[in-house]
Amino acid sequence: MRRLATAVTSIIVSLIVPVSVLTPVPATATATANDTAERTPGGWYAQLPTSMQVCSGNGWQGGPVTAPPGAITVPAGDNTGFPFGQANQTFWFAPGEHTLGTGEFSQITPGSGSTYLGAPGAVVDGKNTNRYAFTGTASNVRIAFLEVRNFGRGLDNNNEGVINHDSGTGWTMEHLYAHHNDGAAVFLGSGNTIRHSCLKDNGQYGISMYKDQIEGGSAITNIVLHNNEIVGNNQDDWESLIEGCGCTGGVKFWDVKGAVVTQNYVHDNLSVGLWADTNDIDFLFDSNWIEHNDSIGIWYEVSYNATVSRNVFKRNAWVSGNENLGSPAPAIYLSESGGDARLPHSTSGSPNLNIHNNLFEDNFSGVSIYENANRFCNSNGNTSKTYCTPFVSPTIIAPPYDFDYLDPISATHPCYTSIASEPYRTDCRWHSKDIKVYENEFRFSEANVPCAGDFCGAQALIATGADNLPWMPYTVAEVQDDVMFNNGNVFHDNAYFGNWKFATRWGDTVLWNAWRAAPYHQDAGSTFDGQTGPAPSSNLLDADTATLEGSIGQWHAWYNCTIERSASAAHAGAWGLQVNATGGSWGVELANWPGFDAGPGAKRLSLWARTGSGTIPTATLRVRWFDTNQQVIQTDDVPLTGLTTSWQEVIVNLTAPAATATVSVELVGTAQTGSSLHLDDVVLADQPGGQALSW
Repeated sequence: MRRLATAVTSIIVSLIVPVSVLTPVPATATATANDTAERTPGGWYAQLPTSMQVCSGNGWQGGPVTAPPGAITVPAGDNTGFPFGQANQTFWFAPGEHTLGTGEFSQITPGSGSTYLGAPGAVVDGKNTNRYAFTGTASNVRIAFLEVRNFGRGLDNNNEGVINHDSGTGWTMEHLYAHHNDGAAVFLGSGNTIRHSCLKDNGQYGISMYKDQIEGGSAITNIVLHNNEIVGNNQDDWESLIEGCGCTGGVKFWDVKGAVVTQNYVHDNLSVGLWADTNDIDFLFDSNWIEHNDSIGIWYEVSYNATVSRNVFKRNAWVSGNENLGSPAPAIYLSESGGDARLPHSTSGSPNLNIHNNLFEDNFSGVSIYENANRFCNSNGNTSKTYCTPFVSPTIIAPPYDFDYLDPISATHPCYTSIASEPYRTDCRWHSKDIKVYENEFRFSEANVPCAGDFCGAQALIATGADNLPWMPYTVAEVQDDVMFNNGNVFHDNAYFGNWKFATRWGDTVLWNAWRAAPYHQDAGSTFDGQTGPAPSSNLLDADTATLEGSIGQWHAWYNCTIERSASAAHAGAWGLQVNATGGSWGVELANWPGFDAGPGAKRLSLWARTGSGTIPTATLRVRWFDTNQQVIQTDDVPLTGLTTSWQEVIVNLTAPAATATVSVELVGTAQTGSSLHLDDVVLADQPGGQALSW
């Protein structure tokens, strides 16, 4: 969310992981027939592989016991002034503790093409006196088989790296044990690989990265994180020191194009596990085990084109979920992120953002797709202040800045001067779009998770914000409709076990059948607790009467009112029903007496309502059931109580009597003259299996 930054105990038990975690998918991976085969019960999961438990494997002790031929021996002890900067050399650190003197900036500055190897027992110790271990702009450096510890002096390495401090190009770091360092243990630059390393208990991050922005391009490209254990980072609790800094976690990616993240064990970090923040493009997260991080497992934020496949997510976000009850605390958080075919996708293998073939078990919540209506280039809702999307020039928003909440940062940038016109209206904001969540297994038990609030055990497809920037061309309602209905965000063919619920639009939660029915139509082909069950039947009302998208449908003004199909009355889509009272009591009926075809049995009625103007003391939706002789055989009154100017969902279970042939509805109430009522998304449908369900 912010520059260089990331926001939102360890007991390892017998756990389950995809068998495929032993072999990562290729960079162009997409769903295949093999994915389905791997989901066969008893065939998809195995125990956490020993190979992923790097910190207990002591792999950093596996360096050469004697100096390789031609290598320069670095003796144990104080290495102040040692000529580390020679190019194309191999340096072998003898067993024992190596120090770099007492200067704050005493450090190793490698030469290009050189290798720095540790013997078994070789330790480079900053003694909490030196700030950095390996620095400089040399390229193609290799560092291996070393323990690197105690760099930094308290809190002075905030947003800085200890190993590869200057994000040098072409570095390979492997078989390292980097722990108890301030800031980030390791920084990555373009063409960097870090593998087979233990990054543990560091002050801010295990791994991070940052280079200055490049106009029209990504600052860092083509990085690999493979088979690392990343645990216990954010020991300095920077979120408390700098409230809302978004600057902590196991790994923080920033402005990267092309990242392969495979077979890493990311657990028990005191914040987010893996966080890709701000114009990250073309990522593959495959076969990782992500567990028991205090906050989100994977956060993909204002970024593009990723595949998240064959990972295990367990027990994430328990802490952040209880600390912030106002929004979901998911295993995967997709914030203003999605797919865009205009950008590279050779690593992710798709122009979409795909989440497939993962196991989710007892996380605080599942997958959250979110967009902040106020977050776009040059808006104060954009916490990456100087960054714009890759589609607008300039991509760097230059000074002067104005941080008044209602004013733009730069009054000369096209995302202020021309934002109401295309292409800027589209390209000046990050969109949550083209996200596909499919063929995953979602398990959740309230008995296992310390639940609180409305979003525990929830999937989410939501947008929020405020219509408070006078120059902003977007509205919250428009963004909500785009995220929910228009942007190609789809859950399908997943398997759910447990008491899941589903957050929609601004965060109101619905249950399984409502999530799958109109107007949401999510999770086609999915199962719940192993049972497909009959899909919710079609709405008994016709589409226009239910949604008013094509016409006013069968609605008809009855007495003391006028009605209209109004954009201001839209809950979902573009139109809703507005009732304008012209007398103290009023009524609206359908024009197709005796109503729509219906049959007996358990039904579910849902609708959205709110007041428009004035006061509506009472309103009732009256459901009348008719037999084949067009005689009323039962009437059910559904009161619409406590209506305000905010949308309210009403859901009730009804039972149509045995002789039911048709059904009709009426809307009646009392009001002050000039008052109005808004109604939208009216669904009257059979309950699955004909049984009334508990809602």
